[in-house]
Amino acid sequence: MTKMNRNYYLLPQEDDPVRTIRNKNCIGKVMFLTAVARPRYDAEGNVTFSGKIGVWPFVQEIPAARRSENRARGTMEIKNVTVNRRVMRQ
Repeated sequence: MTKMNRNYYLLPQEDDPVRTIRNKNCIGKVMFLTAVARPRYDAEGNVTFSGKIGVWPFVQEIPAARRSENRARGTMEIKNVTVNRRVMRQ
């Protein structure tokens, strides 16, 4: 994903970065579920568990319905998922 306005500092011989979306006003938003806990320590004060459990994006991979100049038909694409109660419980 990309932001609407982003500054790049490039050398003269570097090419401009390619934006792979059609319109800068239609940038999709992805929601993440993050699980963390308190770190655990043993008797000597060493960390046995850092507290970081994981980060999961709410996306799904589906095959492309049509071909484009950037990819062939059937190539797996990542699409956003609308997060609601049913999706959260899955």
